[in-house]
Amino acid sequence: MEVASQVGQGSRFAAIVPLPRVCDEVPASPITPAAAPEAFKPMRVLAAEDNKVNRIVLITLLAQVGIEPFVVENGALAVDAWAREPWDIILMDVHMPELDGVTATQRIRAHEAAEGRPRTPIVALTANVMAHQVAEYLQAGMDDHVPKPIEAARLFAVMEQVLAASPEDHRDQRTA
Repeated sequence: MEVASQVGQGSRFAAIVPLPRVCDEVPASPITPAAAPEAFKPMRVLAAEDNKVNRIVLITLLAQVGIEPFVVENGALAVDAWAREPWDIILMDVHMPELDGVTATQRIRAHEAAEGRPRTPIVALTANVMAHQVAEYLQAGMDDHVPKPIEAARLFAVMEQVLAASPEDHRDQRTA
């Protein structure tokens, strides 16, 4: 331990801890853009996430498969973005300021029904994954969920599964 202190300036504390080296190599990315599922090419992804670090993580993970998401910071902005443009999939944080992900999903589903728009797959992104919580997300109209912290393989598997369950003309309707 080291301590350095100056009156009126503050203190600096340092701890030097010898740790064994675990690995000399950085593990390879689980999926590269060239190996991305066909369902991901090309794809319009709307991501709603209020936490800056989580946004960076999500953008970085999606970049591994060649996806550049459009990111908003709350559910109200997600509903607005959904209303303006067609999206192949929405990745929706559950707990956000202004409008939470569950309520945003309910609003999107109500507008889809009222306007006859095709169903946009919505995946919940949340650390709250107890059975009753997941049931609430599904009842609100979300198609699936990915637990936080987000694991790339799980995110990509859920995205692929949700997109596969969408009608085959899903993308054709969005670009029409």
